[in-house]
Amino acid sequence: MGGRRMIGVDALTTMRRGRRRMSSRTSGVVLSIVAPLVLFVLLAVLWQWAAATFKSVLPPIQDIVMDIADRPDFYLTNLGVTVEAALLGFAIGVGAALLLGAAIVHFTFLRSAIMPVALLLNVTPIVAIAPALVVAFGFNQIPHIIVAALSAFFPTLINSITGLRAIDPQALEVFDAMAANRREIFFRLRVPASLPFLFAGARLSVTAAMVGAVVSEFTGSSKGIGAVIVMATTYLNLPQMWAAIFFSAITTLILLGLVGLAERLIVRW
Repeated sequence: MGGRRMIGVDALTTMRRGRRRMSSRTSGVVLSIVAPLVLFVLLAVLWQWAAATFKSVLPPIQDIVMDIADRPDFYLTNLGVTVEAALLGFAIGVGAALLLGAAIVHFTFLRSAIMPVALLLNVTPIVAIAPALVVAFGFNQIPHIIVAALSAFFPTLINSITGLRAIDPQALEVFDAMAANRREIFFRLRVPASLPFLFAGARLSVTAAMVGAVVSEFTGSSKGIGAVIVMATTYLNLPQMWAAIFFSAITTLILLGLVGLAERLIVRW
């Protein structure tokens, strides 16, 4: 009888713990949904107050929504141009950064040669680069892709170097004891260990690529979200300007979410 009572007590305790865990998870999910909604509502109220008080600075939200609803194709078409340049630049910049990061890890003397140039490119204002690229390559997508690539390059380079070097010394000793060559150490030890760093760099790079693509379209472009912002500024069309900013911000958040999803699927630890 005593054993049965103990089993019953243990089962009841386990059920209570399970209920507590479920309730805590449910409350956590509800909080993660409700808290942002409350914040967005407060921001919307604050926006409407600012729009009514400072009419030359912010348009009412309903004006922005109506402008988007009246011509969604206009915004989506220009957004597609910007996203295309941003993604191509992201792929080129990240690819070049990964190759250079791997080369620097294997040949340390390259660090002294490459890093000063990379730092110089990183601190050079994008607005200053874009007109020169337009003069060199003309009024097409190439200057915007280059700016996006340069914007995405540096964050991935720094994170790739840090990640490829951040390996467990004991694990490296094991690989050396097994007579593993450089290729095996790189792909089986360095690359898996660097994945969290690489995805952290990818999140920074995809944001920088999108910003770079938009900013580069401020000069020498008639298409793209950046060109829409410039056009709206010229004609003091506040709803169009903020609608374009809204589209660029939402798109950047979506790209960040895709990078985060890829990280969850690939990085299992």
